[in-house]
Amino acid sequence: MSNNNKQQNISLLQAWQKKIQDANVNNIFCHCHGCEYEWVDSSWEAICPNCNSTHIERISCWQFPDD
Repeated sequence: MSNNNKQQNISLLQAWQKKIQDANVNNIFCHCHGCEYEWVDSSWEAICPNCNSTHIERISCWQFPDD
């Protein structure tokens, strides 16, 4: 693979990663296994605002259809 193709692939991957990061803003469904609280957040590292647990299940909301 030429360096030009490799650089194009890296640039394309970075562009996709940026789009996914942007899609996750205010769009990560969080479910606390400690107190069952649910909320939507922008961070994959968020702790439960209700009980401060870190045992959180997270799902990107944009991955699912609206219907």
